[in-house]
Amino acid sequence: MYKILVTLIVFSVICFSVQVKAEDADTAPPEQKKEKSELAKLLEKVDQDYKALQALSGYTSYKKKHWKLIKKSGENILDVAKILRRDYARPEDRKYEQLMKKMQDSAKSLVKVAKNNKKEGAVEDAQWYVRKLQQTCSLCHKHLDIHIYPQLFEGKKSEMKEKRLKK
Repeated sequence: MYKILVTLIVFSVICFSVQVKAEDADTAPPEQKKEKSELAKLLEKVDQDYKALQALSGYTSYKKKHWKLIKKSGENILDVAKILRRDYARPEDRKYEQLMKKMQDSAKSLVKVAKNNKKEGAVEDAQWYVRKLQQTCSLCHKHLDIHIYPQLFEGKKSEMKEKRLKK
């Protein structure tokens, strides 16, 4: 008798939680429904290429197809970095300009390593520059107060700004 009662309770809790999650999925914030700006599209390209590079970061050796992917992703990030520095420059924001230059330099070095992939230590060098890209992206997002996954930080953005202003 108790087994049936416990099973019914567990089943009803599961059904209720699935229903609540389904209702939350239907309501997207209005900022996600808007058409993406040109800058957001460019940064999405960088994110896609970075994720492709990051997926290879655990490998101890790369095949020819991996080196092609690294080279192509590095070139794409380099092209976008050039566009960002040219069209979306912030001359008054020195830190932003430095971070954009670092991103461009890291991507350029990544392409160079991918072209010379027969050299000893090329895998480690490629992984080093992928980490440098990650650090640069992280620092830039922190500097601009941009959350990549805003649904994880609901209500916390204003709290973070308040803390920063108090300093």
